Amino acid sequence: MAYSSGSLILDDDYNIFVTGNASGTGDDNTANVNTIWGDGTGNKGYGQSGTLSGVSAGTTITATQWTNLINRLSTIREHQGATIDITNPTVGDTITAFAALQSDITDAFNNRLDAHASGSDITSGGSVSGTTSWYTQAQTTTTVTFSSADAARYFFNSGGIIRQTPIRSGTNNQKSTSWNTFASAVGTIEFTNGSPCAIGGTNYTGTDLEGNTGSPSILASNTGFYDLTPGGSATTIFKQFLSADYDYDTNFIEVDVSLNSTSTALTFVMTFRDDAADTKTDAVGDSLTQDQVQGTTGTTTVVRQPSTTYLTNTWGTPTISGSISYITS
Repeated sequence: MAYSSGSLILDDDYNIFVTGNASGTGDDNTANVNTIWGDGTGNKGYGQSGTLSGVSAGTTITATQWTNLINRLSTIREHQGATIDITNPTVGDTITAFAALQSDITDAFNNRLDAHASGSDITSGGSVSGTTSWYTQAQTTTTVTFSSADAARYFFNSGGIIRQTPIRSGTNNQKSTSWNTFASAVGTIEFTNGSPCAIGGTNYTGTDLEGNTGSPSILASNTGFYDLTPGGSATTIFKQFLSADYDYDTNFIEVDVSLNSTSTALTFVMTFRDDAADTKTDAVGDSLTQDQVQGTTGTTTVVRQPSTTYLTNTWGTPTISGSISYITS
């Protein structure tokens, strides 16, 4: 008998709801509770313990089993910022099917990357900057490292965000002031899982901007963690020219990201490139120091963790490390 409102729930139906197939062995490609809650695969799975067990053929579904299923589904939807409209039975009741159950599980599966809120920020090691003066380029390299490939998956599947903001300060000369204004206009680059999702009420698609007041020439909006090739070459996710300043309109800030071969470390390279001609010269044609970028240049990286209101931390504590290099001539 097919699952329908008012009918008794069968062991096959229960197993599909819980594990994804009638046998109870599990199918991560079918909408089910365990694939979202447990290890899953790829962009499925929060890595939580205590997945529900399937039942044997011919088994009567108990009120306790039904209650556990409803409670687990409710917790998943609450993490996603939604609710379900199914109430739990009393132990001893006959368990009948609910028409809303299948649609609620499908919604939970389809919206598995949503999160009602973000958790705490990891900032230790995330500030990389220097005060070396430069003419051509300053470049920061920042690596966010997870304890395992699964830890990285659980981080992004549960609503994790990596945020990068350019640092510029010091007004020693005209060019330095121009770079300060430019860095402020870039705002913050936000990197998520790569699929459209809502985290804390904000929509994300993979690479997004917060506080940007310019016009990026490259914004890889649909590129996130799952779009990177492990061990592959870096992908440019952001590039913006200083088009508002005609003296320095060939200058740009670019962000490239790569994933290591074991899918445990993301490396972000932020390049501050000064390709503008040094038009300010002295009497013999040498560049004046006011065309040299002075002050502080760098990047702030923040690892914004998923919320642990409804989930247990299964992604560990990612670490941040970085360095800065220059082309000074």
